[in-house]
Amino acid sequence: MAVIGIIATLDTKSEEASFLKKCIEKRGHQALLIDTGMLHPPGTDPDISRQKVFGCADEGELGECIKHGKSELQRIMTTGLGNKLVQLQRDGIIQGVISIGGGQGTAISTKAMQKLPIGFPKVMISTVACGTALFGDYVGYRDIVMIPAIVDICGINEITSVILSSGCGAVIGMAESALNVRDGSRKPVVAMTMAGVTTACVMQVKKLLDEKGVETIVCHTNVAGTATVDEMAKTGKISAVLDITTHEISGYLFGGLMAGNQNRFTNVYKSGIPVISVPGASDFLLRGPVEGLDKALQERKYYKHTPFHTHVRTSKNEMYMMGRFLAEVHNKIKGRNEILIPLQGFSQQNKKGCAIYDEEANQGFVDGVMESVDKRVKVHVCDMHINDDVFAMEIVKELEGLL
Repeated sequence: MAVIGIIATLDTKSEEASFLKKCIEKRGHQALLIDTGMLHPPGTDPDISRQKVFGCADEGELGECIKHGKSELQRIMTTGLGNKLVQLQRDGIIQGVISIGGGQGTAISTKAMQKLPIGFPKVMISTVACGTALFGDYVGYRDIVMIPAIVDICGINEITSVILSSGCGAVIGMAESALNVRDGSRKPVVAMTMAGVTTACVMQVKKLLDEKGVETIVCHTNVAGTATVDEMAKTGKISAVLDITTHEISGYLFGGLMAGNQNRFTNVYKSGIPVISVPGASDFLLRGPVEGLDKALQERKYYKHTPFHTHVRTSKNEMYMMGRFLAEVHNKIKGRNEILIPLQGFSQQNKKGCAIYDEEANQGFVDGVMESVDKRVKVHVCDMHINDDVFAMEIVKELEGLL
């Protein structure tokens, strides 16, 4: 039997929360009702009161803080809920969590859910989960399942009854499935970064490492993936990082979608684990549709990756700056580290005869690295393309040396 935490503002959503509780209990599990209401009395008795949740923030009692205003109350309640959920999960009291809410309830619940570990069941039934919403603020870098409420969460009717019941089925199924997940293996775990244009390289590296009994975790360079890897490094869950696709850095330096920031892989670099960097997909800026590019970018080489994304070639000077930046990053890495450069091209379309090939710009990256890197950092320039099988073999060979 699993215990599922139900988060709701019981001053406005008590009927719906009670419905969720009955759905969970009908399926043979137990519900733990958590109240995050702040203004009016709860419509049903919670298992964990709003006062207890609020008190977990250690910023005063709920009654005392009402004078601070609604936004401040929300902030403290969010902090308290996050702390409470972590405590409940860590102590094994709950095996999943589900919440219902509008704008306020969604903001409070999802921000708190982001403190729970990846893989722990998290479901949010929300009125803001629709096609016009941006989900980054709500899900962050966590596996929070957002279910559209379709209609406002105001009573039980032929629509809300189906949506709420489905949400219960989802969180219960996730909790039950967690029992079948294998325990963590004793294999070394290597994390790799990948994008569509470096997939051939990463998949070949993965195949070679699989054959050697190494477990791999591949993350997309969409910021969320690398943030997850960075957190894993902080908790000691990975043995090495193959940063084959450093695209987020070029986006950060020169402006582009899915751009990283100055904190990218901070924990990886401080952890002491081996790191190999490759300038994969750093040879273009990721922008929107071609029609929306300004004139200066349209005059560059570019490749229409999808109707929504255009790869605009980075210049020789930009590649030089990228090389210097990556070299300076490696100069500060605590553990053993290398930079591998595939001179014939850093992405699928940066190859002789392809849309964004530019030999001089590729060399600009090499020059930037060589002029800035410390002697203790090994730099290996390979006369290969990033997606060549032989380059994947080179990466694995160097990794084995570092491990």
